[in-house]
Amino acid sequence: MTLLALLIKISVPPLLVALMSLAARRWGPTFGGLIMGLPWMTGPVLYFLGNDKGIDFLVDAARGAELAVWGMGGFILCFGYAAVNGASWPWALSTAVAGYAAVGLLTQGLVVSHGAAVGVALAILIATNRLLPYPATAAVPGRLPAWDIPARMVCTFVLVAVIMVTTDVLGPQRSGLVASYPVILTVIGVFTLRQWGPDALLRVLRGISLSLLTFVGFFAVIGFAAPVLGLSASYAAATATALCIGGTLVGWNQRRSRQATAASG
Repeated sequence: MTLLALLIKISVPPLLVALMSLAARRWGPTFGGLIMGLPWMTGPVLYFLGNDKGIDFLVDAARGAELAVWGMGGFILCFGYAAVNGASWPWALSTAVAGYAAVGLLTQGLVVSHGAAVGVALAILIATNRLLPYPATAAVPGRLPAWDIPARMVCTFVLVAVIMVTTDVLGPQRSGLVASYPVILTVIGVFTLRQWGPDALLRVLRGISLSLLTFVGFFAVIGFAAPVLGLSASYAAATATALCIGGTLVGWNQRRSRQATAASG
């Protein structure tokens, strides 16, 4: 891993957690979830790795990113159902981690094409969004202490550091599983559940299950276009695709919020 990619992997997640937490406070947990699935960290890291290791490596990494989405579906469903059934955050998180690990271990060594990985990832996200319970109450974020966001950033930094140390001692297959672990969702999900309750967590999870469509679209373009267009042009096309999908999702959410407000009024 290049030094710049390493610095991004260490420093970006805490900053993203802070920004997404502020966004969730301002516009609600669903909006926070909708922007969480963008390839904020994985995209830049793989760009530098692709520049260093070549297009073939980048295409394989894009396929690996799509496979990671399969495990995220398990993480999201287990987290949501554990929370609505009254589990405390340690138990809910443990259940989510077990779901992620189970799906990830099943995909270890699985040989699938990039197109198949994309197709299954899309199907899993749609099924995940459909299967998640709907929140029973409206989202009413409470007032939080001043130390809340710094605490989230510290937790994120520690979790990233633990993952990086762990990947150094594991074999290549399990390292990939650990390296793809949803760090930002873990921190924001735990804090949301503990402070605002299971309904707020469900809004975050439902938002991210849709937002990850942007993630899938981004790496779908990378995997298909990089061998033809090269690194920079494929990243430009993937970024345009991600922005279009993300903008559509945010606009759809805002329209739904306005409709709900009008109906309640």
